[in-house]
Order: sequence, then structure tokens, then C-alpha cells
Amino acid sequence: MMTVRYEDIWLRSISELSKEQLKGVPPQMKAALAKTNFFILTMGPRRPIPWDSIPKTRRRLVSVWLDTRYDKSPYAREWAETSRLHGVRMLAIEATLATPERAKALGLDYDEWKDVMFRGCLADHKEIAKRSRALARVLSGKEKVRVSTPSGTELCLVLDRRSVEISDGIATKAKAERGLVTFLPAGAIEVSVNEESAEGSVVYDAPVSMGSQTIQGLEINLKDGRIHRYVAARGVDAFGRYLQGGGRDAGRFAFLGFGLNPNLRHGYTQDDKVLGDVTLGFGDNTTMGGKNRASEQWWASVVKPTVTVNGAEIMDEGRLLV
Repeated sequence: MMTVRYEDIWLRSISELSKEQLKGVPPQMKAALAKTNFFILTMGPRRPIPWDSIPKTRRRLVSVWLDTRYDKSPYAREWAETSRLHGVRMLAIEATLATPERAKALGLDYDEWKDVMFRGCLADHKEIAKRSRALARVLSGKEKVRVSTPSGTELCLVLDRRSVEISDGIATKAKAERGLVTFLPAGAIEVSVNEESAEGSVVYDAPVSMGSQTIQGLEINLKDGRIHRYVAARGVDAFGRYLQGGGRDAGRFAFLGFGLNPNLRHGYTQDDKVLGDVTLGFGDNTTMGGKNRASEQWWASVVKPTVTVNGAEIMDEGRLLV
């Protein structure tokens, strides 16, 4: 069975439906989901969502991802509970977000972005899963981690036996039992860390997009896991607004991640999944077993990193050694 949701009608529904209607999954959709083995979602809408035109009281009711790790809406919670109850395996295709309208808003070449996204979907997911399992063994303890890059990142942190989150592109029964959605392109492993342990500096050596703004040359200094100084060559105000609006833990170190997809390229909205990149994130990490409570999470990736765990090198200038 295929269902179609038209973009204009969806946007109108956000404004015109009652809040109670927006919160709940329609009964006919719940009934269909209860009889479903596998659900495939193509991501959208075609144009960027005009969040500024949506009343603040309704924004938290808008469901986009259907995964409670990223989508905090009541609709997503009910959807996840229904799918978990009936063991529905779910796959969401992000490649459909590569549209001419979104490319223009992000300043990307549409044809290149589309090509990168679809190539990313065609990666060898069994190989990605194999790499993620090897890294999971390394990241599951309480070891000390050091991350350095040629551009100046020198960061030390400590793992804390947290659960490891893996994006391998394989929709398993185990994920269905947790109500999780598998996203394509895939290819990442992430783990929250001891939030007070991060010390040193991070230099984000590639531009970071925040909505319609771009941050360039962002440098962050950390002490006891918290940001105590930050500068940028461009767009520093955008990062400042994130810190001010995210709550007390917005400036607290949250997680470490490795990209594992060899078909993706940096700068095309999937930096956390690019093989050879390391992602360093701040803010809320409660869904990853962490202690940070913030209204948002902020992350970006560094390129050509060298990473050691208890002194043993596991990555050399972007080349995985495990």
C-alpha cells in the first residue's frame, strides 16, 4: 500500500488542524501500521519547511522524522509506540531531500548533491556494519581518547561505558523492537562520553551550515567539558544563538562519532557519515544514555583526524585502522 501526503496540504494542516489532531496518529493510519511488516518513508517536503511562519506553540507538534531520537513530537511518540508494538521495520530515505529548492536554500549544486546522496544509499551496508562492530568494541569501555587534526584540533576526553549508536542502513527486528527508523544514506557510529572530561580545542576546518547561515573557521576551547571560549571567521552569531537558546547544557560536550560511508562527500548534509570524518557534538545527549539536558544538539565534523584510544592509534589522518 502506498500513501501520499501533498506538501501544501501538509503545511495547511499544521495551521488549521486542532492541536489534539496534530498530536495523534490518525486511527486509519494506526490500523494500517498494525498490519504492516515493513514501512518505507521518503523524506520531504520538497521545499524547506518555513518554520518562521509556523506559530511557536505548534512547531513542537510538527513531525518530520518519525524517530523519537530526533523527533520529540507527540505524533512521533505515538507512531514509535505503535510500530514497536507490532514489530514494524522502518526505513527512511533521506536522498529524496536533495531537491532543487533545498539545494538553492543551502547553496549546494543540485546535481552533485543528488548524486552524492543516491551514491551514499548504494554503499555496501554489510561492510559498514562490519566496521561499526569493530569500532563498537573499541568505544564501549572507559578509555581515554585523543583527537587531533592538521588544522589544530587537540581534544582529550574519556569514554564512560555508554551504549553505542550505529547507523548501518540495515533495518533489523532488533531496531523494530525499539521503534527505531533506519535512515539512508547510512554509515556512522556515535557514543556519548563522560561529559566533564573533554579538555582542549576543536577546530572545525570545514564550513558548517546552520539553516540559511554558514559558520566558517569555528574554534572552540573546552575546560571540564564545557565551552569557555569560541571564535569564528564568519557566522559566529549563529553559534552564539544556539548556545543562548539551548539551555545550560548546550555548551557541554556530548558525543563522539565516526563516519563510515565511503560513497558520501563532505559538505553535502551528511558529514557525520563520511568515511574518514570524526563528529564532535554538544548539547542534549539523553537519547544516547548521556547526562546533558538541552533543548537542542549541535554537531559538526572535523576532517583528516588522528584518533588514539589509550594511546593506541585507531585512525591516522582520516584512515581507519580497525
